[in-house]
Amino acid sequence: MDSPNPHRSLGFLLSECTSLIRRIFTDRHNPGSMTQAQWRALAYISRHQGINQVGLSQLLEVQPITVARLVDKLAELELVERRQDPTDRRAQKLYLTEKAMPSIDQMWETSEEVYQIAFRGFTDEEAAQLMSALVRIRANLAQETPRHPSTQAPDEDALTLGQRHES
Repeated sequence: MDSPNPHRSLGFLLSECTSLIRRIFTDRHNPGSMTQAQWRALAYISRHQGINQVGLSQLLEVQPITVARLVDKLAELELVERRQDPTDRRAQKLYLTEKAMPSIDQMWETSEEVYQIAFRGFTDEEAAQLMSALVRIRANLAQETPRHPSTQAPDEDALTLGQRHES
């Protein structure tokens, strides 16, 4: 029996696409003093205002100490602020500051440029079908990991990306 081609496996292709998207984003966006990890943290905080550091560490799939360092740097840059959780005096919630908003807007603009590259040569219908299929795949996989953060809220960008290509 022939071994399957690893370049055609779902996991391999998704991983490669993710890596290339991040690389192109970094090259085009040129975040300067911010790292890719810091940009990812900002993106998740923008989608989940009021998230705590444990929740953010789950979304980023890194250890809480790593998130603490990321948030320390983002707070130092005055892009994120910690606020006391009113229901748990030991916990803090994370929010973007007004100073972060231009950076967030620029980040989404760069993301849209990268998506345009990724969908080059696709019809609007093909792009929408792919996005719909990926959302379904994620939902199927999330059912097997009920405590994974992706099961708690749909990724707004993933759900609307196909729609952006229809307009």
